[in-house]
Amino acid sequence: MQFSEIPGLEGLKNQLISAHNRGKVAHAQLFAGRPGTAVLPMALSYATFLMCENKTDQDSCGTCPNCVRIKKLVHPDIHLHFPKISAAESKYEKVLAEAIPRFREFVIESPFGDLDAWTRKYGQENKNILISREDSRQMLRNVSMRSVEGGYKILLIWVPELMNPSSANAILKILEEPPEKTLYLLVSYNYDNLLATITSRTQLVNIPPNTEEEVKAYLLQRGADAAKAEQAAKLSEGKIGLATHLAEAGESQEYEDFQKWMLECWNKNLTGLVRRSEDFSKSGKGAQKTTLNFAISLIRNAVVSASGQAAPTQNDAEASFIKKFSDKLELVRLEKVYALLNESFIHLERNSNPRITHLNLSLEIIRVLNG
Repeated sequence: MQFSEIPGLEGLKNQLISAHNRGKVAHAQLFAGRPGTAVLPMALSYATFLMCENKTDQDSCGTCPNCVRIKKLVHPDIHLHFPKISAAESKYEKVLAEAIPRFREFVIESPFGDLDAWTRKYGQENKNILISREDSRQMLRNVSMRSVEGGYKILLIWVPELMNPSSANAILKILEEPPEKTLYLLVSYNYDNLLATITSRTQLVNIPPNTEEEVKAYLLQRGADAAKAEQAAKLSEGKIGLATHLAEAGESQEYEDFQKWMLECWNKNLTGLVRRSEDFSKSGKGAQKTTLNFAISLIRNAVVSASGQAAPTQNDAEASFIKKFSDKLELVRLEKVYALLNESFIHLERNSNPRITHLNLSLEIIRVLNG
């Protein structure tokens, strides 16, 4: 992947390039940002730039053998480590052999995809995946190997916060005493969950969200419908991964589901809400988070509308609903609903029971709407 494939963030790209030109490439770097942002693309573009045989002042060439192999994620000196189902030592090689091609395909197709998108691609939506002790042993083997091409050897560790304690301790050892020209690129969406001893040994590279215009331009470049691109960009909060999902799937069904959900809460339709919570729990974690993200965006717009400002939307149906919803509820109650949605999203990220979380959320919304 090349820097040119990432919209915006020019200052950050220049910072990474400048560090290389000045000979200040840190041996361990932590690329961190929100899910759906350019965290993984930036790390991959940086790795490509470092390994490129004909790099320019602004980017890798994209055509040399190293660039071509990295684009396909098959370069022998770039070792990929990522969450997968755990396996006993005797079965690890088989699990790894099955996961690697899927992960390569996932990254090539969805470089802005997050962990939930990966579990859907991997077919492990309802299972716990992690970077296991066997993965850490594989890392140690990779570190001990010589570089095939004689240049940098890069260990790219995706979502290191999912390392089990044994893996985390193994990482500490290789971070402390890195072999010459060995680089560690950690790609994290929640680095607060990493051991402090790991973060203290890495150079933090913060990846901010893109602007709404940058997200829209990216979607249009990929052939998205103009109206869908604009709406998805507004709802994405600068997360290209989420915007891509919304543009491809469309938000109409989610919007209708949200209306029905709020109507069931308003009418205290407990039978309907129990059924809805059951359906919610049967969907994958990615779908659950998307549902709550969509609701959070709509309620945020309603809060903006209730406070007397223009809600950031171009969809007539949505604008009409937001106005009606904000007219029925004063600002204080809208803010309570918004807080409840955000709290439930956090619980989901911490692996709470989705059925109980959703049903409890619905009951709390009933109290707010009818309070």
